Amino acid sequence: MARSFEIHPRVGVARLGNSPDFYLAPETVGGLPVEWDPEGSAVGDSQDFVQRFKDGVGRVKRQAARFRIFERVDGDLVERALGADDVESIEWTVHVANKKPIWYTFSELQGDLEFGDGNSYENQHVPVNNPDTTEPAERQALIIDPGPRSIDAPDQVVEISRYNIPDSYKHGSFPPVGAGGQQIDTLGELRMDERGALIALGGFGNVTGSAQIDSFRGAPGYWDDIADGFVFATVTLTDGTEIVAAPSWLLVGSPKYAPELVNITTLHDTMYDVAIRRMNLDPAIYPGGQQNDASSYDPLVGYDPDYEVDFETQVRPIFERIQGYRWVADIPYLADYANPDFDVADPSEELLEKRRRYFRNFRVPLLAEDYDVWAGRVENGPDQLFSADGIPLLPLNSGDNSVTNQGPIYKFETLSPTQYFFLRQWSEGKFRVGEPPATGAAEQLDGADTGNCVGAPFSPGIETTWIVRNAPIYWQPFQVKLAHYEEGLKNLERYYRDNGLSTTADEAHGQGCEPGDLTKRMAIPWQADFSECTVQTPNITNRSINQMADGTGIEVPPAYYVYWWPPQSPMHVVSGALDPGDQVLDGIVSSVDGLPIIAAGQRVLYQRGILNAADVISYWSELGFVVNQSQSEDYPYFVETERGFRVFGQLTALQQAQRVASVQNK
Repeated sequence: MARSFEIHPRVGVARLGNSPDFYLAPETVGGLPVEWDPEGSAVGDSQDFVQRFKDGVGRVKRQAARFRIFERVDGDLVERALGADDVESIEWTVHVANKKPIWYTFSELQGDLEFGDGNSYENQHVPVNNPDTTEPAERQALIIDPGPRSIDAPDQVVEISRYNIPDSYKHGSFPPVGAGGQQIDTLGELRMDERGALIALGGFGNVTGSAQIDSFRGAPGYWDDIADGFVFATVTLTDGTEIVAAPSWLLVGSPKYAPELVNITTLHDTMYDVAIRRMNLDPAIYPGGQQNDASSYDPLVGYDPDYEVDFETQVRPIFERIQGYRWVADIPYLADYANPDFDVADPSEELLEKRRRYFRNFRVPLLAEDYDVWAGRVENGPDQLFSADGIPLLPLNSGDNSVTNQGPIYKFETLSPTQYFFLRQWSEGKFRVGEPPATGAAEQLDGADTGNCVGAPFSPGIETTWIVRNAPIYWQPFQVKLAHYEEGLKNLERYYRDNGLSTTADEAHGQGCEPGDLTKRMAIPWQADFSECTVQTPNITNRSINQMADGTGIEVPPAYYVYWWPPQSPMHVVSGALDPGDQVLDGIVSSVDGLPIIAAGQRVLYQRGILNAADVISYWSELGFVVNQSQSEDYPYFVETERGFRVFGQLTALQQAQRVASVQNK
């Protein structure tokens, strides 16, 4: 029988930094990143974890994605290493790109084909970025497309830059030199460890362009070095046999400033939900069946009402993530809600009503396929803030579109349908406690990389956006479908040599993804979204009133203060600065009361000193990292560390006043 190799994680996540130094992505959800070890390690081996996220001169270290080879043996996945077993050599091939400048302007949920063909970009008349560039070849040249790169030895370092585009790749392109801002010359580099694992790094956080940015969407005329694309490996055995491993995908995102804190709905949760409801991953959970109609609505139609959930893996994470928000956002009641006055791991009948009451305070998901009939009609749904108990429904995040009245409107966030189902089963006492089912090394990697990314809300998001909820972009659960992949890697490379990357193809139609497709809907540059999307203040009484509906961005009361992605983009943090000079410098920037210092332990705005997207472009690498400095497993203490006090301190109180006046007069 033919041997079968696979690459894991299925989606690996690298992150930008402006330092040449780097570390490896965490291998557990909510875990610390791993220090780079050229000798490599097997999954589960003891590892050194990152303690500092900046280098000796204050630059942010990059996060590398590590991809490993696994062989499927009798249904199990076994890691294969270079020089071990019968593996003679491994050649990795990576092709990443940035398509943001040629795609449609981000328009909340418009363009998302989950809502039907009537919501397509064309039918919604969504404009493209850089509309003045119309010639196909000129539009293609707006893409940052370095072409493919390969590496086959641990002692190599292969740049993905404008200076080593393969001679055979005639479609290579980078932003024009002299276009303003910081010149983008690279999308990263490739390395290998001694075991043959691929170490894939992204760019340095550079932004080319200089236009005015007035929206979280960014502006035409910009490039950043966010990227994504496919990862292949060709394994050569000692007998000369060559086997191409089933491919993976590389996603390059912005830094994760609170690396150990986890979003309530992660990217893995979202991909898992797609796999459960659309790809038959586990019929025991979702056998399918009856659909909603116009007379009644149930988001859990199709799930097995008798399924027994695993408390440790399917329920407990929801409690823990809610609790973690207290370190990056001011939501006092969440501390109580994450620790209710009963044993959440007790399935007894005596606690049934308490569990049910707890569950009723979670917002009801509104499925995309039911939106046209049920929008605005679902009790405790995405338009409703308060529960019957008088407290805000959970999660307390903005929805995918609390911004405009164009396209589908979701004011407030919900759990994914599958998370919601798991919590419902828990509330009914249909759960088991104890040792969770064993997870294989490959599955652990798949869950960790995407488990540390944002899975909701998507407006647009941080690492990627709502396209990952579209089942047609996957070959199988968690594996991104490659466009033009027929009869092997060589034909795929030949296609791109002949044609380059498409400026118009929409992977939601099912033809597969090209390099750059998972990030092309994101803000350009990414700092524009990071600057604005920390909190949102949607109107809570009228679903047709949204913050930017009239084009002014003015809040219309009564509004409510909700968050976007606090673990990725913190709003409020605890100052950890103990140096007297740092406290004084922080006081200059932070204080509006004339206080001379910001003391350690004080609650402060995370982006203090930052007023707009231009500031984030200039100072993103000066922002601090929120880390747990406690040595106790029972009592965490997350504080802001490694903030660039000296740089922010240079913004004097007078300069700050002038900058505020300038913004107010626009």
